[in-house]
Amino acid sequence: MSLIERIKLLIPFWVFSACYFLIPFIRSPIPAPQFLINIDTVIPFVWWMIIPYYFYYIILFLPLMLSDRTKLKSFIQIATILLLISYTVFIIWPISCEKILATRTDNPLAWMHGMITFPWLYQNAFPSIHVIISCMVCLILGYEFSRQRILYWVGGGSVFFATFFIKQHFLIDSVAGLILGCIGYYFWLKKIKEVI
Repeated sequence: MSLIERIKLLIPFWVFSACYFLIPFIRSPIPAPQFLINIDTVIPFVWWMIIPYYFYYIILFLPLMLSDRTKLKSFIQIATILLLISYTVFIIWPISCEKILATRTDNPLAWMHGMITFPWLYQNAFPSIHVIISCMVCLILGYEFSRQRILYWVGGGSVFFATFFIKQHFLIDSVAGLILGCIGYYFWLKKIKEVI
């Protein structure tokens, strides 16, 4: 399958991924449960983890490496279902992350933190979409390109850790995202093995 065909298949997925940013305009944040705040205030703020947080925006384009139509379409279908689940929960439970964002300290990469902290977005999705998609994509590419497996796993894992170390998400968002990403990979693997 040509690169142009792959791009055409992925465009609706990319557009749907961007719909995340519309939710704060239709749903205001609600206070986070105190026990979540208590857990996350104990986790240190690791300012340089903002760098792997941005890996997500590269990982979004990595499914272009899947040249097999069935594998790519299976990824898109399963990832879209996972996004729907995440958006639904986000609309029902848009907990504010303002209190943990306030624990950030000034640092040399504060401008990178500022680029992802919008005045209208003080809530983040449970489960973390960054983690769901990064985990699923990196597990799939680790399966497809086994020689570079560790590279993909480290990339996906670093996005997972970055989400809560930079206080962009509560730990529970990231853990739930990791679980859903692994479930998505499991169903992708099951689906492509049925075709083979």
